[in-house]
Amino acid sequence: MSDATIWWILAGLLVGAELVSGTLYLLMLALGAVAGGAVAYLDHGLNAQLVTAAVVGGAAVVLWYL
Repeated sequence: MSDATIWWILAGLLVGAELVSGTLYLLMLALGAVAGGAVAYLDHGLNAQLVTAAVVGGAAVVLWYL
């Protein structure tokens, strides 16, 4: 299974958890997982995938909080 597939599955699980919980913070983290999947699709390494997912997801959460 490719890294991009794992990221997309994680994004789907986060969206599903967001639908159950009703908060939008998990949706923002799912956005980070989608960004990590996009970086994986471009054949970058695991470090780049993790950093991208953390930065995009974290920034989305902070912006949503503000």
